[in-house]
Amino acid sequence: MAGFVIEGLEEALKKMDEMTKNVAKKHVKKALRAAAKPVLQSAKDNAKKIDDPKTSADISKNLVVRAGKTSDKNSAKVRIGVKGGGEFWRSNENVQRKGKPRQANPHYTPVENDTKHFWLVEFGTSKTKAQPYMRPALESNIQNATDAFAEKLQADLMGDIK
Repeated sequence: MAGFVIEGLEEALKKMDEMTKNVAKKHVKKALRAAAKPVLQSAKDNAKKIDDPKTSADISKNLVVRAGKTSDKNSAKVRIGVKGGGEFWRSNENVQRKGKPRQANPHYTPVENDTKHFWLVEFGTSKTKAQPYMRPALESNIQNATDAFAEKLQADLMGDIK
């Protein structure tokens, strides 16, 4: 997990204290989504570089920004990942139960551009070398993301206060 500190938001944080929690959280979520855009674009560019043109599956088309769940009501989270994620039980049309014949999966949701293999590319296997595209995207854009977050949050808060 990458860690970093954002500096220079003292004025914005003072204004956030004056607002209600719901309004402040709305602005933080907007700013987080804006901060995720450069990382998402970089991840898409990296995925296009390693994409196999012989196959129909294209990981870069399935990369998305989504809101993440948090246990704390006062925090917000944004995730960048692949549509469908690691939910193999939803991506398999038929399921095999122990001692029973194959049957239709009631949770099956077809994905237009199926890229179940995305994590095999990112992390590699015992027989294939890892070709990371997500980790370098974050590492190369931490400063861009924090700057975008600070600018968007500052602009939203100043616009809301005036």
